[in-house]
Amino acid sequence: MVVDEKKENGIEIYTMSSMATLKGFIKNGFDTSTIINIIVSFDSEFGEFQKKGFSFPPNLFFYHEVSWSETIGVLINHHKFTKEEAVTALKKLIIKFNLQRIVKFNSDELLENLVEEANQRVVQKFNNPRLKIGVHDIIIIGGFLREKINFVHSGDEGFLKTCEELGINTVPLPQRDFEKEKEIKSWMKKGRS
Repeated sequence: MVVDEKKENGIEIYTMSSMATLKGFIKNGFDTSTIINIIVSFDSEFGEFQKKGFSFPPNLFFYHEVSWSETIGVLINHHKFTKEEAVTALKKLIIKFNLQRIVKFNSDELLENLVEEANQRVVQKFNNPRLKIGVHDIIIIGGFLREKINFVHSGDEGFLKTCEELGINTVPLPQRDFEKEKEIKSWMKKGRS
């Protein structure tokens, strides 16, 4: 991996080229509700994350492909975006954060089984059925495991505790965003009913 940094007229420019594994980089994974929260609360601006210490490099950002349709649906149905506005907002976020897409492979089933078992342990450990995560969350975390994501950003307690059970570091959304997160999760659950 070669990362060249150039400074011209006060502008930092980074270029990367490689076929090798990324070493020394911190891989951050966004769950669906975090993606929605960034679009709605921060207008997809990367500056908010830079202020919190998540600048590129060394941070890389990832999302799972199952988040695409969920994000578009919530933006349309609960934030009154048109389909075009929702797609444009998501594409803007992907470009601003240089979000890398994680795709689902058939071989992910083993990882997804590990995630499901970890979530069952979390529910039992805390004796809290509200910590149970859904099928899409299991797929997302399975993809995060395969891609060796270092930090997962979420506001969903069940999602975070399951990641922690699997040894993945977590970054909860700031306290001020938790209410928005709860609202987004309730909208997503209604959309699946």
